[in-house]
Formats: sequence, structure tokens, C-alpha cells
Amino acid sequence: MFPMVTGFINYGQQTVRAARYIGQGFLITLSHANRLPVTIQYPYEKLITSERFRGRIHFEFDKCIACEVCVRVCPIDLPVVDWKLETNIRKKTIA
Repeated sequence: MFPMVTGFINYGQQTVRAARYIGQGFLITLSHANRLPVTIQYPYEKLITSERFRGRIHFEFDKCIACEVCVRVCPIDLPVVDWKLETNIRKKTIA
């Protein structure tokens, strides 16, 4: 064949291959567009944990300042912090 004809055939094959790749990328984009969002807006929406959730809160008794954050974040309201207010030093202490 003539070199010009083989160049056109090669160009046509490359064009078809490029169109196929663009079509595949477009189909992937469309499949992702139909999915529900995974992100939750944390302060406004809370993630609902299952009843069998076995995660645990990291707690160091020596560093505890009785702020009761662990009580607020625990999904099953497990920890109880007993503290008393020392008025002379204006500090909470663990009872």
C-alpha cells in the first residue's frame, strides 16, 4: 500500500481508540455521579453507631481533668466521672 493510505488507517485507528477511552472515562464519571454522598457534616450530623459497636475511648487516668468529654462522646453512655470541686485551688479533682 501507499504510505499515505497506511497513515490514514493508522490515524483512524488512533482516533477510534481515543474515542473509546474518552467514552470509558465518561461512563465511569456517570456511574460515580449516581452514588449517594458518603461524607457527613460532623457537628450537625452524627454518625449512628450500631448497638454492637465495640470501639473504646482512649482514657489516661493520670491526665484526666474531669472535663467529661468521654461521657459526652461515648455512644452507650458508659463512663461515669465522679469529681469534686476544690474551691481553694479552683480545680476539679477526681473523687
